[in-house]
Amino acid sequence: MVYELMQEELEQTLKDCVATCKSSSGVEGAKLRLAHYQLGRELVLRNVRLFDDSDIVVCFMRAALPFAMGIADAIDSTILFFNNNEDRKFFEKNDAFIRGKDVILVDSVINSGESMLSSYQKVKDSARSVKIMANVMCDKAKPKFLDKDVFVVRVSNNSFKGTKVKKQSGNVGPDTGDRLFKTLV
Repeated sequence: MVYELMQEELEQTLKDCVATCKSSSGVEGAKLRLAHYQLGRELVLRNVRLFDDSDIVVCFMRAALPFAMGIADAIDSTILFFNNNEDRKFFEKNDAFIRGKDVILVDSVINSGESMLSSYQKVKDSARSVKIMANVMCDKAKPKFLDKDVFVVRVSNNSFKGTKVKKQSGNVGPDTGDRLFKTLV
């Protein structure tokens, strides 16, 4: 099941947050981080019966940081910081936190879905349950997740490799982490 926040009637403040988060907005830095935070928080609050403070939030660094903080703050949960590029044994090292708990895997963008699915496979046998949350999911990845509990702000038909560019051109666009932390050149 993929729950999409944008399928609901949203107040203007949330519509503005969604517009701010789009790559085409050109927004970066604090305003973008705040929009990610607010959307993460709202995504949980709209589904609050499914989450509580015993959940373990696993934040995919670095782009998911503001979004994951909004999620974790909404339910006052434990948050772990995962860097897939640097820590291949993350789930083994954090088994004491994860075993028997409800785990929320959080990324900013699910593009192909491969890194999220890999992480899901690593945690599913230890966790009591696994939920996946993202700000954006590429529509091409959505079919891979229909049998999982997924909560996203929106599904997009855009799919591009994030790089250090300010504007999208073809299959290349601005990296979400670089936009969030103002490291575009």
